[in-house]
Amino acid sequence: MSELITAIDVGTTKICAFIAERTDENTIHLLGSGCKRSRGLRRGVVVNIAAATEAIADAVESAEEEAGVTIEEAHVGIVGGHISFESSRAAITIPRNRPIDWPAVNRVLAEAQAIPITADRDIIHVIARTFTIDGQEGVQEPIGMHGRRLEVDAYIVTGARTAINNLKKCVENNGIVVKSLVLEPLASGDAVLSTEEKEAGVAVVDIGGGTTDIAIYLNGTVWHTTILQIGGNHFTKDLATILHTPYPIAEKLKIRHGHALPEYIPDNETVNAPGFGGKPNQIYSRQYIAEILSARAEELLIFIQREITRSGYGDLLSAGLVLTGGGARLPGLDILGQELLGVPVRIGSPAPLGDIPRHLLTPENACGVGLLLQATQENLYETKPVSSGASFSAKLAQWMRNLLPG
Repeated sequence: MSELITAIDVGTTKICAFIAERTDENTIHLLGSGCKRSRGLRRGVVVNIAAATEAIADAVESAEEEAGVTIEEAHVGIVGGHISFESSRAAITIPRNRPIDWPAVNRVLAEAQAIPITADRDIIHVIARTFTIDGQEGVQEPIGMHGRRLEVDAYIVTGARTAINNLKKCVENNGIVVKSLVLEPLASGDAVLSTEEKEAGVAVVDIGGGTTDIAIYLNGTVWHTTILQIGGNHFTKDLATILHTPYPIAEKLKIRHGHALPEYIPDNETVNAPGFGGKPNQIYSRQYIAEILSARAEELLIFIQREITRSGYGDLLSAGLVLTGGGARLPGLDILGQELLGVPVRIGSPAPLGDIPRHLLTPENACGVGLLLQATQENLYETKPVSSGASFSAKLAQWMRNLLPG
């Protein structure tokens, strides 16, 4: 029996909805998609509930019309400066002569999430980075192993309760239940990274309109994430300010004629674009446009390098950086990154998934495709807490009801 799956990527510049069907063979059949201009969000956070609700409705309705179905629930991406992260360790005792099973793994994850957080924050993810069994460290797959003491090194993702609730409200106002919230760089990482890259050590850098989201993977799983308050919109604003041209025109100039490396542009190439107030078209040098964009690109790459260095994992990223998101489509950004950072840099597009057409497998759709992928291949070493407000004992009871057989 097939299952309907919906993913909604709620971004600062665009909102995309993907409706797919998971078949009995666990393959994905895309039924419909819809991408619309975002409204009511700033740097990934809802600032106008009415506008954001309407923008989400536009994207969902477009996807529903193409799919010929009405959705009732969705997996939703979340990002923003309110997100924070910390590590946690926990341990449990395993009954003698019993192998470690799924309930044991989820018990230790439940213990790991029992960390002190303020009343205005909620846990979004509790992710196991590695396990230790009776002192044996570095265990990635504990199921079926024997031992008396199971420990976990977990990664906790939290967010501001108001920001979480406002995002959920905008989705729920459209009659859609939020089945799960997924941190967007984790979804993007699942879509664009190979297993080999995750094992070797890699940073996926999702350059959105309002933020740039970084997730560092080591030994096959995420070890660190951070969010920078700079994104593709800053590139466009630079052009609009320096060239004295309206923002929509600056966006078109960036997309159609932009480049991160001015030296790649012939010095005689020019473009025409209108100015403010109906003034005659202005003539702009493409090389000058590239110089403006290159300055901002260098700044962003330096910020990325600084955050990776601050994480303490910078020397472990053998696979370097994978740039994705709409901002990664600026030509030459990967080359500039390699020159500045001295590590491998590539542009990441989603790997083929089911029958999703190639024109949708682009960097700007990495998060949406990743949300579909997470919905079909649930991470068994991750706990998704139940809704905020429940007591810890109630949350634990809910997890156990969900996970125990039958």
